Amino acid sequence: MNIAYREALQSQHDHCCPRQSIIPPNRLETGNWDLLATFLQFPGEKSRSLLQADLRKLLKRDHVFLAPSARCAIAHLLSLLPQNEVVMPAFNCGVVKSAVEAAGKKIVYVDVAKNSVNATSVEFSREAKPGRILLITHQFGVPTDVEAICQLARDRGCITIEDAACCFGAMHRGKPLGTFADFGVFSFESWKRLPAFRGGAIVINNASLFDPGKITDAPFVKTYSKAPMREMILAAGRNLATIPWIYGHLTLPVLLRNYFKPLPPPAPPGHQPWNVTSGAPFTREFHPYQAQLVSRLLRRFDSVRGHIARLVSIYDCAFKNEFVTTFLPTERDDAGILRYPVAFSKRSRAEALRDALKRGLYLETEFEQPLPDEADLSRFPHAVQAGHEVVLLPLYTSLSENRAAWLAGQVNEIARAGSE
Repeated sequence: MNIAYREALQSQHDHCCPRQSIIPPNRLETGNWDLLATFLQFPGEKSRSLLQADLRKLLKRDHVFLAPSARCAIAHLLSLLPQNEVVMPAFNCGVVKSAVEAAGKKIVYVDVAKNSVNATSVEFSREAKPGRILLITHQFGVPTDVEAICQLARDRGCITIEDAACCFGAMHRGKPLGTFADFGVFSFESWKRLPAFRGGAIVINNASLFDPGKITDAPFVKTYSKAPMREMILAAGRNLATIPWIYGHLTLPVLLRNYFKPLPPPAPPGHQPWNVTSGAPFTREFHPYQAQLVSRLLRRFDSVRGHIARLVSIYDCAFKNEFVTTFLPTERDDAGILRYPVAFSKRSRAEALRDALKRGLYLETEFEQPLPDEADLSRFPHAVQAGHEVVLLPLYTSLSENRAAWLAGQVNEIARAGSE
């Protein structure tokens, strides 16, 4: 969001946002009562094994392992595979790139499909050479044509890893996303559907590639266990800061002021970057408290999915025949989508974001700058398009259906203003 809002506000002298109740782009599914109730249960080591058992049952897989984070899970899997090149979408999260690099692999980028946030089998086919790893992403919980990509990989002699970090619980033709490729990775980090501060899971769908025991016998880096007390406090603070009245009157003005501050200077030549593997997402074990928290959320997961599906339906109906492009495939599990990606057909995103702020809307953007080097971006026009145009609408259970309908109506008014 840093790039998009700096561009939108560069001609403004103030943050141009009225102090009023505002819908936050994200709210944690983990409420403060969940945080407290889980703490009072004094979860022990058994919580981890119980969660693994629940995940094995839900995913219908024998080999499920907990990890410090999804990015650590990706790096760990890659480190255990002999292949040296990883093919991945150019429109992606920077932590995925850092995970691949931490594993010592070479990255080969592919574009995403037009008006999409995902690379499909068409894009992967251009780089699916024998002996490569295809890193399949379901960005924002929006599914790609994973079956076709996996078949392409089998035909070409490639290995597949399914990055299902954003779509835990999403289904495709009766089967969970994350279970199609040779390996799957899930995330329980903040702002995901089942947030437990950080943490991830690895599911092995093809045990013939290496002994699953290597996941536990050969950890990627040395880890340690620590109760996530600081993370609990931060999560409780986020829950308060994202109450719509507090968000609009106190939180958002602080966030917007940051866009008027100068960017830090670039790193000097020869500067050694910080070693990402020394941070908590790689070194902190998945704690029993986190496991108990995810298990608690799983017990109401069906109701969560039902609410998300209704919100998606509201957006779908609102944007039909409007000046809003929805970056969604026809075939998808509405209940598994994490964010609803759209673009404005008749006006620039910067104009739309400024208009939204005046109306009391703060719209989310992500991955404004695709991952390849700037000199190579001309090879990835659709990733650049997505980075420059996509806006993400909220999907979380504390967003009511009425508020979602109001938000969609405001988005339509913003889009129509550009057509006049």
